[in-house]
Amino acid sequence: MQSAGAQTSEIFSPFRAAFLVKFMSFPIQLLCILFTAALYFGCFRLNNYAFQSFELHAGAHWVFLPAGLRLLCTLVFGGVGAIGLWLASLLILAYDVSEMDLVTNLVSTIISAGAPYLVYRLSLKAGMPDTLMRLTPNRLMQLSIAYAFANAVMHSAWYALRDFHPDYIGGFVTLFVGDLIGTVIVLYAIKILLAVVRRMRGI
Repeated sequence: MQSAGAQTSEIFSPFRAAFLVKFMSFPIQLLCILFTAALYFGCFRLNNYAFQSFELHAGAHWVFLPAGLRLLCTLVFGGVGAIGLWLASLLILAYDVSEMDLVTNLVSTIISAGAPYLVYRLSLKAGMPDTLMRLTPNRLMQLSIAYAFANAVMHSAWYALRDFHPDYIGGFVTLFVGDLIGTVIVLYAIKILLAVVRRMRGI
């Protein structure tokens, strides 16, 4: 039986597949959930502070770094990461005073956590490598575009349906561009970092 330290090392290794998380002990899974939630919450607050002037309306930014973190945590932790993202979204909902009603907000939290996981699962079925290290720059860009598109479609459709932001096209464009920029920045930064670490370790 593996020790908790060995399991943690295995999970955080970029050479391991996200689906291995489900075979980990419950404490390790809980650790991954809490880590994801804390990381996303902090990134969300930082993005609101740094790019507040780029906000079209609540939930739509021209630059949205947390979008990249959503996809990254899903790639690394799979479904466990999605749970952490959802819990963080609920915490953000409780922490921030939003101009949206409760139902609109609650469904939005589900979309925020569900969209990257949906794209992740569909991409695996389409033959996407199951580790971040094995993703080529082209595949990474395809994944980023697919996620940004899916998230923008679902969020903007929901906001339009709830009459929160009736301009579907304007909302979609803002969400898509913001999510794509944020996702590309985060994923490519991590990809470059992993390549540097790998080269330094002589792997």
